[in-house]
Amino acid sequence: MYLSGRFMGLRGSAQLTYVGLGYIGGDAPAGGDPDDPDGRAKIINVPSRVRIMVYERSTMRCVGRAVSDADGTWRVEYLSLDFVYTVIGFDDRGLVNAAIQDWIVPAAMV
Repeated sequence: MYLSGRFMGLRGSAQLTYVGLGYIGGDAPAGGDPDDPDGRAKIINVPSRVRIMVYERSTMRCVGRAVSDADGTWRVEYLSLDFVYTVIGFDDRGLVNAAIQDWIVPAAMV
């Protein structure tokens, strides 16, 4: 998986810091229950390789990116816990339109 959570040069006029100890990711279900959360990147409901872009919501600055593994799992680390984010997944093969998740709060890295 290719990730980048630390972006230098993303300082706005307010000198906002987007680097922190949070992450956003798409994990496979933890157990065998079909109702377990499934955050993997999917194309037509099949886990797939997808380009993920993470934007700080209030400024729409790109603060992280990843390419999911073939099983759809991905993770962008070192995000500030002080912001909410918009995450967009792109299908670079052009089979489906981009998927957007808005108002995402990062989890703390452990």
